[in-house]
Amino acid sequence: MSLLEEAIAAHGGMQRWRELRLIKLKLCCGGIAMALKGRPGVLRELAASVDVRRPHVQFDRLGTFDGADGRPRGLARRLRWTDQDVLYFTGYALWNYITAPFMLANDDVTIEELAGRRLRATFPPELATHSRKQTFHVGQDGRITRLDYTAEVFGPWARAANHCLAHERVDGLLFATRRRVVPRGLPGPPLVTISIDDITLD
Repeated sequence: MSLLEEAIAAHGGMQRWRELRLIKLKLCCGGIAMALKGRPGVLRELAASVDVRRPHVQFDRLGTFDGADGRPRGLARRLRWTDQDVLYFTGYALWNYITAPFMLANDDVTIEELAGRRLRATFPPELATHSRKQTFHVGQDGRITRLDYTAEVFGPWARAANHCLAHERVDGLLFATRRRVVPRGLPGPPLVTISIDDITLD
């Protein structure tokens, strides 16, 4: 069994995942990332509905993210993000977090197994995500414990380590429900903290 297959099995298995269409949840985010873009508190409390078959997330307050709409221009250079900028960032990030590791098995994603139980993923350029190359750390129990990437919407300096601190199993599927994103290799306050609650599967 490959490391990716092991991770997929630990998170509930591909057969169970393919039975899904929507995941509904409540999201609360903190950290300094939104304050850096002039929007502190904008992600404090949100309800979201995630379409697991395509990059599409509907939020109760922000609007609807559709990965087919394309990326807003100049995000890294803007001192203050618009509502659409926040929607784009939050939408693609949540979709990526919720659908991993299953979306890593898509035909257009290239996976390389690295030493130390790591998976290096190369995503297609048309997929909205933090960066084309990302590294997933997999624990001995098959759970994803950390994700390394560069948040290019902030800039090439935004090298982040996204730590999965807690998981919850819902109707057979495992989700990371507490995350803490910190600068990779540098001290500093958390860029983003993420709490996910009230997950329901459709």
